[in-house]
Amino acid sequence: MHLRTAEWISLAAFSWLVALAWRRPSLDRVRRAKITAIGAGGVGVTLFASLALPLLADPRAARVARDWIPYVPLLLFYWQAGQFVTRSDVAFEERLERLDLRLAAPPLLWCARQPWAPWLFSYLEVSYMSYYLSTPLALGALYWTGTDAQAGHFWTVVLLAAYGSCSVIPFIQTRPPRALGEKWSAALPAGKVRQFNHWILRQGSIHANTFPSAHVAIATACALVVLQAAPLWVGLLFLWGAISVALGAVAGRYHYALDAILGALFAAAAFLAGLALAEFA
Repeated sequence: MHLRTAEWISLAAFSWLVALAWRRPSLDRVRRAKITAIGAGGVGVTLFASLALPLLADPRAARVARDWIPYVPLLLFYWQAGQFVTRSDVAFEERLERLDLRLAAPPLLWCARQPWAPWLFSYLEVSYMSYYLSTPLALGALYWTGTDAQAGHFWTVVLLAAYGSCSVIPFIQTRPPRALGEKWSAALPAGKVRQFNHWILRQGSIHANTFPSAHVAIATACALVVLQAAPLWVGLLFLWGAISVALGAVAGRYHYALDAILGALFAAAAFLAGLALAEFA
């Protein structure tokens, strides 16, 4: 059984972070060991799905499981990259904040003064939270529309976008804007949905900002593949969802505006790279 392009990408990504960890003098042995262990887990899951699973299950079941297993390496890579976080680049954070004062603050503060502001910001918070379902829903949409043969291509694009955005963490480390005590964003409406989002992030995040936004990169990558493979109206729904995730990321101060913009650009680059790789496959 040959490896899919997405599986080769996973093997390369996990191995690269392990090699980088052992060449990074600022990391202690415990962090290096964690990065190595997580990397070994990602490699093991990938090799199991590609080489062992087809020998243990009938072809149909093995193919379906292989289509869904990459969700595990995606999460593992996020945690592996997070082990590199040792500091915050305060100067870079200040530049991102100044950019947000020009790009994000004026429209968000205008919206906050409108009578429908609580509904809008609640929608954006729900949209941001919907990111956690974007990948399984997008893959499920391919199955539902009978285009599940594109699952390998789907993961090539999504993993390129996810690994690409998370791979910046060892080099650019910032705190999310919500952690910086911004004065202007205190005027934005908050509610129970935001509290729940904060609880999820406290429990399951690396407590650092991904620059570019992995949320936006992954949601946009999912939308682009569905837009290409599935009926147009299905793809447009996912594209609307990806745009809403990006807006929610900035409005909830989970990400800077530049994070969201670059996340979408990373997804577009991953999509184009996926098309090029498909031609040579």
